[in-house]
Amino acid sequence: FQSPYLIELNSENKISPRDYFENSVSQFVLELGSGWGEVAVELARKNPNTGFILMEKNRDRLKVTIREIEKYKLKNIRLLCCNFNLFLKELFLENSFDKIILNFPDPWTKKKHWHNRTLNSEFLDTVHFLLKPKGKFLFATDHGGYGRVAIRTFRKSFLFKPVNSEYVFIRKEFPISKFEREKQLENKTIYYLERERVD
Repeated sequence: FQSPYLIELNSENKISPRDYFENSVSQFVLELGSGWGEVAVELARKNPNTGFILMEKNRDRLKVTIREIEKYKLKNIRLLCCNFNLFLKELFLENSFDKIILNFPDPWTKKKHWHNRTLNSEFLDTVHFLLKPKGKFLFATDHGGYGRVAIRTFRKSFLFKPVNSEYVFIRKEFPISKFEREKQLENKTIYYLERERVD
């Protein structure tokens, strides 16, 4: 499908977020696996001088996000329809983003599938590449095993340092998605991690 909010992929040139937003936009955020887009839409409404790029492979979810963008006449959101796990470094220029968000990625609960999990040392290398100096990475999961693995992975890395604490169970002043609300109502423990890029 086509939309003025979609970024077309070009194999010859890497994406510079600056090229897709008005001059008043001074910061850039990447959300990986944006789902139905409710988190980014709310953040974009509250932060008109921040540009948001959302990566989501499910077209139906992107179409819902586009309807919300049009509803609020937002000019600071752009979308990429692709699987972010495949080629992030190949898509974007180095030091492109002030913040990267990864909320509730697939936990791949069976041990034989753990190698499919997004957050690992190689992924942290990619996040470090994409973030600007002192840029922030936000991660959330309702799967206890995945949360603990994420904490250990960060402890082994010299690329990031915790912001305030290693993890928290409540993330204040941040939009809540429908999925997250459902997990809260189920009394699920949610791990929230925030890290700052170290140079």
